[in-house]
Amino acid sequence: MTNYYVRKVLEREQVDLIQNLLKHAEEHNLWHDGLNSGGGTSSTKSNKELSDLQMSKTINDCIMQSLDTDREFLAFTAAKSTNVNIISKSESGNYYNPHFDNWDNGDFSTTVFLSDPNTYEGGELCLLLGTDEEKQLKPEAGWAVTYPTGIMHRVNRVLSGTRYVSVFWTKSKIKNIVMRNMNYQLELIIQNLEKNSDSIHHTDCKAALKDPLFIARNVQNEIIRHYGE
Repeated sequence: MTNYYVRKVLEREQVDLIQNLLKHAEEHNLWHDGLNSGGGTSSTKSNKELSDLQMSKTINDCIMQSLDTDREFLAFTAAKSTNVNIISKSESGNYYNPHFDNWDNGDFSTTVFLSDPNTYEGGELCLLLGTDEEKQLKPEAGWAVTYPTGIMHRVNRVLSGTRYVSVFWTKSKIKNIVMRNMNYQLELIIQNLEKNSDSIHHTDCKAALKDPLFIARNVQNEIIRHYGE
């Protein structure tokens, strides 16, 4: 079971739209100190956050529309609900030191990268995997990283340019971690079986229940029925 999930969530046209909105936010100085949220201190983080609620909602709606069709994300998180995003801006010298996100926010944290990686230096998202492996991530604009809220992580100091990201948290409907992981693995099996399945041609239930695709779907439904909230 992977500890994080990386994928493209925004097409280039959507990225361009969001980047134009962020340019407008710069021109009108629509930012406040990032210490206003998250309970951080100056020794923990240094960043700014978008203060225009309507603009933040527009960006959030764009991202959520893509998530609604992202079956692997929905299975990885067993998503029940996702809260409103925070648009974070990190300029040269800004950072976010090692920390854990607040479990009250949700079971999974997601960072959507909104800046093209060649426009800023540093600013990698660093996840602590296990006890001594740190994974550094700096994907293309429009790509997202989702990871369990309990993973320690940090953001490398930005050395030049400006790093924009959207961060949000997702609450899972399956709190049992073992069952949630099993649900995710079943979804991967189901998606693979769907590519080669003749299940749509079944004409009776007995025959369908012998189909591996139906068996996997039935087990997945049972997990959600017994362990879902």
